[in-house]
Amino acid sequence: MASSRNLEGNYHIFLSFRGTDVRKNFLSHLYATLDQEGIYTYVDSEELRKGEQITPALMKAIQDSRIAIIIFSEDYASSPWCLEEVVKIMECKEQRNLVVFPVFYKVKPQEVRTPRQSYQKAMVKHERKFGKDSEKVNRWKKALFDAGNLSRWDFNDDTFPGFIRDEAEFIKRIVKEISMHLHRTPLDVAKHPIGIHPRIVDLESMLNLESDNDVLMIGLWGQGGIGKTTLAKALYNHIFKRFEASCFLANVRETSNDSKCLVPLQENLLSQMLLGKGLTVFNVARGINLIQDRLCHKKVLLVLDDVDDVKQLNALAGEREWFGKGSRIIITTRDNHLFAIHRIDKRHVYEVETLKYREALKLFNKHAFLRSREIVIRRDHVDKGYTKEIFLDIACFFKGKSIKYIMEVLNSCDFDTTIGIQLLVERSLITRKIGTIQMHDLIQLMGMDIGTNAIKAVVLDLHRTKAIYIGPNAFGNMRRLRFLIMINVHNSFQGPIRLPNELRWFQWPKCASSVLEFPPGPKKLVRLDMHKSNIQVAMGQFKVRI
Repeated sequence: MASSRNLEGNYHIFLSFRGTDVRKNFLSHLYATLDQEGIYTYVDSEELRKGEQITPALMKAIQDSRIAIIIFSEDYASSPWCLEEVVKIMECKEQRNLVVFPVFYKVKPQEVRTPRQSYQKAMVKHERKFGKDSEKVNRWKKALFDAGNLSRWDFNDDTFPGFIRDEAEFIKRIVKEISMHLHRTPLDVAKHPIGIHPRIVDLESMLNLESDNDVLMIGLWGQGGIGKTTLAKALYNHIFKRFEASCFLANVRETSNDSKCLVPLQENLLSQMLLGKGLTVFNVARGINLIQDRLCHKKVLLVLDDVDDVKQLNALAGEREWFGKGSRIIITTRDNHLFAIHRIDKRHVYEVETLKYREALKLFNKHAFLRSREIVIRRDHVDKGYTKEIFLDIACFFKGKSIKYIMEVLNSCDFDTTIGIQLLVERSLITRKIGTIQMHDLIQLMGMDIGTNAIKAVVLDLHRTKAIYIGPNAFGNMRRLRFLIMINVHNSFQGPIRLPNELRWFQWPKCASSVLEFPPGPKKLVRLDMHKSNIQVAMGQFKVRI
């Protein structure tokens, strides 16, 4: 059985075991299954185990591994070599964030912790040889106690919480959880993370990671596009291995428009924290109960990125008691007031400020040398023809809407929308994401700032129906108005609505007014959507069927 390692020379797994107990059956099957999954595993040779001190090569293998699996079997504690491995593994857990998973193979956890049964007999022999109160024996006892208290897999011959009788199924379960744990990889951060390190140092101090006596919530606050998400990702990457479980929930604001959208976020949180264990959340209240029940004893790291409503906090991290001691919850938002509502102390709120002059200059140089052509082209291209109109319409009204809907609306203006959108994508002004058009916050603000000298569109899309008084001439004088979209808007005025001839797209479901009036001359209306309305068009103006 040869150890396998990846291209960097490191191991995913270090296996600690007592050869006479498990090498020819359980261990060989476990190793073969790990190898089939492409998991690089260190298994030391029995010939190397000479004396009582583990070799430098073995120490390095432990240090270079991401996970250590200790197979506690009946005869494990009789080997001083195995006990030294446990000591080294637990040291690496504390000092190098090594993840440790014990397997109790035909022994019970309390036999290892106390010790009892075969472990007690083995420790009595060691005490006779090295002295009952010797430093060596005390180190071994402490390491066994600490390892025996960790989350574990149990395989016993009698009924015990968590035990599995089928050895093949037991191995499948271990390998599945190991595979999912290895998928806890760092997040992709900015290509040029200028100015990140000193801010990480400040936040580490605020998080007080050395303390496991409390659950701490901290806030990252700042304007849109200033770098809160980038900083939160970098911080997450820096510390996530110190926690039993971790989760980064991105774009909370965009993915939770209403209470129904909070349920998928709760499922995502539980899936990341519990390494893919499928839990169905039927409603927000059920999700809250599941989060409390499954995470109250786990030391977790949770990042909630771009929160804008206290309902999101209440559904995802309502109380500190939901999480185990030592947990840290990091919240990014533009709204500083949310922290006060959620009882986060001002001392635990970090204001993300703009880069210092030298940092900004360094970042500009990085982009200028690597992407100078793109920087020059962007504004020039936006200023050309219909592409500018498409850009402004998306920035002001259609960010986050479906591509199909945007294409339909903009095509009504005789734009070549397909080419226009492709050009904007190529210039990194917009992105396509899951059938929608997205735009960075700062680019959107720039688009809104460019504006026009005349109103070309009015879009009011409300989540709930709201009564608004709109007089008969509210839109008639907007001579360049192209789009008029009113969703969930109830007009308390019952008279006619006067509209300009330039209007291309008119969408107002459940409109209370009964008459549309246009001035004399050619009309350019392409789409009229007024379903569930008693609307009438002034006689002779259109030949339409509603």
